[in-house]
Amino acid sequence: MKNITSTFAIAVVSLLFLMGTSAPHLGDPANYHRFELPFYAQPIDIVYDPGMVIPDPGPLTHVSITQSYRTQSAKPSRVLLNSLLAAKQRYQLNDFLFYKLAKTCVQVVYGDQTPNAQEITVFSLLIDAGFDARLTYRGNRIFVNVYTSEDLFEVPIIDSGGRPYANLSCLQGDCDGRQRLFILDERPNPGGRSFGFQLRSWPALGVQPIVKPMQFNYHGVPKKLNVTFDRTMVDIMRNYPFIHEYAYLETPLSATLQESLLPQLKKYLDPLNEAERIEFLVSFTRSAFNYKEDNENFGHSKPMVPEELFGYNFSDCEDRSALFFALVRDLLNMPMAVVAYSDHLTIAVGSDQIKGDSFIHKGQRYVFCDPTGPKDSSRIGQIPPGYENKNFHIIGTYK
Repeated sequence: MKNITSTFAIAVVSLLFLMGTSAPHLGDPANYHRFELPFYAQPIDIVYDPGMVIPDPGPLTHVSITQSYRTQSAKPSRVLLNSLLAAKQRYQLNDFLFYKLAKTCVQVVYGDQTPNAQEITVFSLLIDAGFDARLTYRGNRIFVNVYTSEDLFEVPIIDSGGRPYANLSCLQGDCDGRQRLFILDERPNPGGRSFGFQLRSWPALGVQPIVKPMQFNYHGVPKKLNVTFDRTMVDIMRNYPFIHEYAYLETPLSATLQESLLPQLKKYLDPLNEAERIEFLVSFTRSAFNYKEDNENFGHSKPMVPEELFGYNFSDCEDRSALFFALVRDLLNMPMAVVAYSDHLTIAVGSDQIKGDSFIHKGQRYVFCDPTGPKDSSRIGQIPPGYENKNFHIIGTYK
């Protein structure tokens, strides 16, 4: 590791002073180290003080973990925190990506040693960043939990003091949720803000453009597109926690995909009337992609944001609905309702002009426009075949 220049160190100290950081957490600038971390496709400069490292807490008890956290709190970890916060702002990271960056940096700092000390350090960084977090433990392992007001699925959640806490240490499904966890009494920031998972905008990380030739049928006539999507966005979502179904639909297209796909579709749509435009878009989502259920494709449930349909060979109804929702929103700006059956997700478009099967929701007429099938059909205004007599509910609307 190379020591950073004294000029850079002075700048860091000055910035931290302006942020109100207390001197005991800064350490000696002469000891600061720096490394470049490849975060997805983006190299990020990280500065830290090696004096922030704490030893392993040893056998896990309330006393040993609490003592380790208090030891860490007195260490010069604010240097690393400043790097992380600067990267969060510069690259427009949401809270979850900020956590992933922090965890990866801590692994580098510790050299993959003492995993429990690493978890305590990550916990301390989250507390100092303004979040309400709690530590839990079981056997010889410590877990970091964050308060969140967002809906999550297949993520271990504990409730403490009326607040739900998501277990960030168990996102990869490697924890046995049936075994009891002990929660640490230490609660350094009980009024901390909620931790966010939803991607309301994409981060400004390095782009990995991938060109994908595509073909689909519109009223039996083949249409061809060359679509460029951003592999970075697909990589981000590869092991992303499961958020609410509607949140996948709200996730925007990347700038790369917008600039490639939307102008090509718009040229086709411009001469068409309202119903024909919807027919064209359902033709695209139905026949440009190969269908396969998540369990067969991935071995587990894998909801996708629109970008991911272009990065994988197969997709299902949830995924097609997310893409269709984005296309209607961005190209036509028409009202939509997200229709959920017990085993199927589809979209209905708000229109008084389009004929076909419809329903009224909060005074707006919505026409069924299933983005998934039938595969080579351009027909709209039809309840998905096999669902004519099944109950559904609306999980979200646009406009």
